[in-house]
Amino acid sequence: MISIWNYLLVMGITLYVAFMYHSTVTMLLFYMEAALFAVAFFSMVFRCFKIRGYIEVPVGIAERGRESLVKLIITNQCFLPVNHMQALIVVNDIMRGRKRRYLMTLPTVPKGESEYIRSVSFSGTGNYEITLRKLRIYDITGILFLNIPVKKQGAVQVMPELHDVPVRLTQATKNFYGEADVYDENHPGHDKSELFQVREYRPGDRLQNVHWKLTAKQDELIVKEYSLPKACPVILFLSYRPGKKKQLLHYLELVSSLSFSIMDAGCPHYVVWYDGATADVMRIRVDDEESLFYMIGVLMRVHWVRCKEDIKERYKGKYRQEPYVWALTVDEKLQLYKEKEMLIRYTGKRLRTSLGQIELLL
Repeated sequence: MISIWNYLLVMGITLYVAFMYHSTVTMLLFYMEAALFAVAFFSMVFRCFKIRGYIEVPVGIAERGRESLVKLIITNQCFLPVNHMQALIVVNDIMRGRKRRYLMTLPTVPKGESEYIRSVSFSGTGNYEITLRKLRIYDITGILFLNIPVKKQGAVQVMPELHDVPVRLTQATKNFYGEADVYDENHPGHDKSELFQVREYRPGDRLQNVHWKLTAKQDELIVKEYSLPKACPVILFLSYRPGKKKQLLHYLELVSSLSFSIMDAGCPHYVVWYDGATADVMRIRVDDEESLFYMIGVLMRVHWVRCKEDIKERYKGKYRQEPYVWALTVDEKLQLYKEKEMLIRYTGKRLRTSLGQIELLL
C-alpha cells in the first residue's frame, strides 16, 4: 500500500521509460496506471467528504495501572462501505510531556454510524489528552490511501494511589463548633439561620424555641430545632514550590492520602493552596469521597506557584471569621508540619511504608 505521491512517481517513471524506448506496451501500462489512479483518487476524495470521526472517553477517571476504554465513532454518509480504514490515536501525558501513538485498524465501515472500542494504557498518575489525530482512508483497490486530519479530543485523569495514614481525633476536634455552609443531617444544633426540624415540646425545652404559629394551629406546644453546622476543625495547607514533575506526583499522592485518611476518620477539613492562575488562596472542603475525588482532580490541574507570603497568614486574612483547631502543612520536601512542629518527612519512593510510621493526632 503506497501513498498518492509514490504512485505518481511510479507513473512518471513508467511514462519516462515509454518515451525513452518508444515502447507501446509501456505506454499502454501507463494508461492503465492513470485510469486506475483516477478511479482510486476520486473514490477516495468522495469518501473523504462523506466520513466523519469522533472520539469519546466513557469514563474520565481511571486508576493507575489499569487500562481505560476509548470509543471511536465513525459516521459514513457514503452509499458504499469503506473496505479498509485506519485511525491514529495520540495519548498525551500532560504532566510528563510524553506522547504515545496507537494505530487502530478498522474493519469494513458500513453506511451509517459505527462504534469501535480500543483499550488505552497510561504511564502513571496525571492528566491525559486522548486525541483522534487523523483517519487514513484507502481506495477501493486497497493500493492508495489519503489522510484526513481530525483532532477530536477526550480527557482522562489517572488518580494517585490512596494510602492509609493512622489518624486519631481528639475531643477538641470532635466537638468543634463553628460557622459553615454545610449542616449535620442527623443532629440538631443552635444555628438559628437554618431550621433542622419541628417537633412536640419536651420537658426542658426553652420557651424561646416554641413555634407559636404551629402551636396555635395544633393546640399543643411545637418546638423548633435548629441545625448544627459542620465546621472544619482541620486545615491542610499545601506549601508547594514547583520542581521536578516526578516530585509533584509524589506530592499529590501524599496530599491525597492525608486528606483521604482525615476524611475517613470522620473529620471534615479544608485543603488550601495558592493558585498561580488566580494569584489567590483557594480551598476545597473535603468530607466525603465525592468531594475528595473532586479535590484531587482540581489539584492535578493547578498552576503551582510559590506564594511569596505565608500561606497561613494569607488564608487568615481572607477567612477572618472562620477559626480552626489544627493547621497541617505539607511542603515540597514531603515534610508534614502540625502548626510549627515538623512531625515527619515522608519518603517518595517508599511512600506507602512511610505513611504508616506515625499516628496523626488531631
